[in-house]
Amino acid sequence: MAAIKKILLLTDFSQLSDYATQHALQIAKKTGAAVTFLHVINTPVDWVKLPLEHEQYYPETKAQIGNAKAKLSAMGIEFSKNGLQTTESLLYNIGVENIPSFINHRDFDLVIMGSHGSSGFKEVALGSNAQKVVRQTKVPTLIVKAAPKPDGFKRMVIASNFETKQQSFHQALFDMSEQLQTELDLLYVNTPYKFKESEDINAMLNNFCEHSAQRSCSIHHVDALNEERGVAYFMKQSNADVLAIATTGKSSLAQLFSPSVTEAVINHLDIPTLVFHL
Repeated sequence: MAAIKKILLLTDFSQLSDYATQHALQIAKKTGAAVTFLHVINTPVDWVKLPLEHEQYYPETKAQIGNAKAKLSAMGIEFSKNGLQTTESLLYNIGVENIPSFINHRDFDLVIMGSHGSSGFKEVALGSNAQKVVRQTKVPTLIVKAAPKPDGFKRMVIASNFETKQQSFHQALFDMSEQLQTELDLLYVNTPYKFKESEDINAMLNNFCEHSAQRSCSIHHVDALNEERGVAYFMKQSNADVLAIATTGKSSLAQLFSPSVTEAVINHLDIPTLVFHL
């Protein structure tokens, strides 16, 4: 993964979006990345094609748009105080199914958005179908549910089966960890269906850490019925700041955002989750 140079922040101006904004500011200050603010508004007519003299017939919509522009401008001013470059993007009537296309056709390095725990996402860009955004977006996406810690990310947990076919995912995370200056924890969840002896797991993780990681890392493994339960248990016991996983659409761990009960265990965690799409 290349350096984090461009960040996309999805915002609906809610409290959760404010948390995401705080995370974006922290990361941008550390990496020097430029940040694009994206807000979506639904209008009763095609506002882009609407003649200027006809806007008076839609006073509520006009006020809503003006308010959104003012808030985006205020966000830009706050970031500029920290020497950061920003871009404000206000889109009209773009369905959630089109957001991944908007993201994938631009050269963003990281997407940041807020999330409600088990209740799912809210509003348009952060709507109930935002799982589609995560699943279909090729750009790493950081999901946050609370304000960041004052000193930012210090420990990153990579939950993986550490197979060679996920090498690009691991390397991208190591690169990101290097940029964010975090310590690394490698987590393997040992399940009954893919059971490995502790000696084999430790050897695999030690070898992986020695040959792949650019920074020193710690290795961990937990026994659990499935990956979701194992990750949830470990994260609750650790003092990590961010969880990193990959979505492939195949393994159960990849189905983090499906509505199943076991996957909801992870969804209830307040810790930020960094999702990579393989």
